[in-house]
Amino acid sequence: MFRALLVVVLGCMSAWGLTPAQVVVVFNSESERSEQCARAYCAKRAISVKQCVGLRGLPKGQDITRQEFDTKVRYPLLLHARQNSWRLPVTPQQGFKPVAAMVLMPDIPLRVREEKEPGKKPGFHFQNCASVDSELMLLGANYPANGPLNNPFFEKDARLEDAKPPVLAVTRIDAPDNKTIRRMIQFPAEVERRGLWGWTVVDQGGPYPQGDAWFTTIARAAKEKGQPLFHEESKATLAPTFPLMQDTAVYFGWYAHPANGPFNPKTHADFHFAPGAVAVHLHSYSGTSVKSPDSWVGALLQRGAAVTAGNVYEPTLGGCLRFDIFYDRLLKGYTVAEAALMATPWLSWQGVVLGDPLYRPYEVLSRNGGDAGNLFVQWRQLILQTGGNRKGMVDSVHRQLAAPQGPRLMEMLAWHLAGLGELDEAAECFGQVARRAQSERNRVRPALLQATLAFVDKDERYGRQLMQRLLEETPRSPFRPAVQKTAETFMPELRPAPKPQSQPQKK
Repeated sequence: MFRALLVVVLGCMSAWGLTPAQVVVVFNSESERSEQCARAYCAKRAISVKQCVGLRGLPKGQDITRQEFDTKVRYPLLLHARQNSWRLPVTPQQGFKPVAAMVLMPDIPLRVREEKEPGKKPGFHFQNCASVDSELMLLGANYPANGPLNNPFFEKDARLEDAKPPVLAVTRIDAPDNKTIRRMIQFPAEVERRGLWGWTVVDQGGPYPQGDAWFTTIARAAKEKGQPLFHEESKATLAPTFPLMQDTAVYFGWYAHPANGPFNPKTHADFHFAPGAVAVHLHSYSGTSVKSPDSWVGALLQRGAAVTAGNVYEPTLGGCLRFDIFYDRLLKGYTVAEAALMATPWLSWQGVVLGDPLYRPYEVLSRNGGDAGNLFVQWRQLILQTGGNRKGMVDSVHRQLAAPQGPRLMEMLAWHLAGLGELDEAAECFGQVARRAQSERNRVRPALLQATLAFVDKDERYGRQLMQRLLEETPRSPFRPAVQKTAETFMPELRPAPKPQSQPQKK
């Protein structure tokens, strides 16, 4: 008994790194909202008010000049650090209060603008625009403003306390509306007690094989950890109003702009992530504005995500947050701030991470915990017990099909079978789920996937039959755009005729 307890305790200690005492909270002292959010966050995470810093004279809006960044942000923070004996990662010989992370509250500028310099060489390696967040990761260091710098903590797998990298982990709490901001402060601390459970959605099929490889790695990691996986691999992103599962806990996708599919703010079919969700879409300009619901970061946060990330300017693919590393470190029990820092290749660059830096969504999973009554815990146990074996999985799920949660388990099984290449059997499982569904969302989705698999499995006749039936059943459904778009993909005759090009008039 003592040995088992010791293993659990040591397991928790090995993953725990960042503590509230190591986090600095920065707010705009001339914004009532910003100061209120700082107080609320400190109360939620038991952070001393002595670790809060209010900045004055900040320009309104999200952009700031390099000079304004230095005089209104960097220098005041350095002065405060010196006066309060903070030991910054860049200057470990100074101060005695270690600071490892920083979280920025609403109404702190987001972007340092590009400024022309006489004789500056062309090319992204010489541009001086960056996210404020990325610049603050080097607080206390002397470095050139032009171009990115390599992150010494990139790809590491270690606690900040042990590795002591010479960089700050920086995240931000902000969103398009106050309700979403309050949720970003409140939910993570509550969710991590029981763990983040739900579907993992991977929507790959982007323009570059290098990036697609990240998504393949994420999908593999989700399966290995027993997370139910929705894995879409076509070049198209999810269709408009696609009836995604409301208990989606993780989303990684690419490559579209602005926010589209079920996340588009103009989409009327309501979709909301599970509380505490981690959701990120890879695009060069995914984080150009935190305040706009048209940007990917804004759209995903408004749809309920607690954590997201983006780019304020073009980063190039090699300068983007490495989604696969980020997900891997979260699964291992690290905090959002630690995982993001390990997944960030370049500093003084374009990245921004939004979310509670202390949030550990998978601390419970990392020690193999979880409520036995939780459907997703049950699925994980089934995966671990059977090793993902087809027969064992099928037999177990079919025995539970009549139970209230049977159809949800069957949908997880359908995706599992599709991943094994058992497309015909997977399609049949989706059909059973659709027939037992209690809501339109949960009926249209598996029916749409059943028809899609029939087409993919070269059974065009059956696919057309299923799709035609679904079209007839959903004339006024909020999910009709997704049905129509998918039908047009496989049935070319349904596509709208191209508009005739106007002939140039003779003069």
